[in-house]
Amino acid sequence: MSPVTNIEDLRHLARRRCPRIMFDYIERGSFEEITLAANRDRLARLAFRQRVLVDTTGRTTTTEMLGETLAVPFALAPSGLSGLMWGDGEIHAARAADAAGTRYTLSTLSILTLEDVRAAIQGPFWFQLYVFRDRRFSEEIIERARAARCTALFVTVDLPTAGQRHADLKNGLTVPPRLNLRNALDIARRPAWAL
Repeated sequence: MSPVTNIEDLRHLARRRCPRIMFDYIERGSFEEITLAANRDRLARLAFRQRVLVDTTGRTTTTEMLGETLAVPFALAPSGLSGLMWGDGEIHAARAADAAGTRYTLSTLSILTLEDVRAAIQGPFWFQLYVFRDRRFSEEIIERARAARCTALFVTVDLPTAGQRHADLKNGLTVPPRLNLRNALDIARRPAWAL
């Protein structure tokens, strides 16, 4: 395997190693993917300004976010079903964030539970809540987040109905996931992912 040097290398590895249904879930967006394209375009236009021959004594990447001091100026955003991309994906991401001195945000639509993630890491993590019609479910999961010592709650308000994800429809991805013959064959071609 050649060395991974950038995000495109990681994307290439993921495309080879993951079943198409999972790769497309992570890689693609809703409807005509206009927002996805705009976000990628904006990120591509970000650039660091190089400064040379300046005193860097005392420089730090430490920042404060939501009242917490973080070692780096970013946190890991929620991603639903990440445990399907890689076994215990939520725990691996939470541990990586914890080791880097930042926060991981667990999605309502995670494969693992709040309690699973809490048991796996020492530091705090955050939780993202989709508010469903069943308000009792929302209240219960908020209490579970509190019990898991989540230090921030992100309430997703821009999703009253799910966007139509064309790739997911074509691949047969449903929530909860159901196996069909095409996806079973695709998974069988990638035994490392399945294990």
